[in-house]
Parts: sequence; structure tokens; C-alpha cells
Amino acid sequence: MPESAHDLEPIELPAGITARDLLKTAPYNARNPQTNQTKHCYAKYNEFFRCEKHHGEDAKECMKIKQAFFSLCPSEWRTKWDDQRENGFFPGPL
Repeated sequence: MPESAHDLEPIELPAGITARDLLKTAPYNARNPQTNQTKHCYAKYNEFFRCEKHHGEDAKECMKIKQAFFSLCPSEWRTKWDDQRENGFFPGPL
């Protein structure tokens, strides 16, 4: 186990996400006011891929949505959903 942050291995950030973006979180959403943000996470994930489909990959318009779902959704969920999308059986409205 590392003794300090200086001993940690550097991580590779996803395209369009900077270290500064990691310090931000999704803004308040009146449609999902509860503390359990599962629905908000799922909605932002779907919203990002709809935006990307409409505007193209790495579109500037979609980066805030991407940052929001990265801050809301656990990485395990994102990985699972990405695998499901690639295999054609994601249950969301993309």
C-alpha cells in the first residue's frame, strides 16, 4: 500500500476529461432531488450517448454531460454498460 499520494501510479484519464474536471461534480437536478443518484447517473449516461450520436464523437457540446456521468456513476457500472452497448444489449434508450 502506498504511503503517500506521491507513491501512487499515474492514471490515464478518459478522452475529454481533465484532472480539473475530476474535481467538479454534476449540478443539482430538480428531476432527481433524492440523495440516491442512481436515476440521475443512468439518465446522464444515456443523455451523453444520445448527444454523441447527434453531434459526433468527442463533440464539445457533450463534454459537460460526460463529466457529469463520470462523477455520478461508479466505474463498475460504466464498464458494464459500455460492454452491454458494444454487444448490442444495453437496456437504455440510446
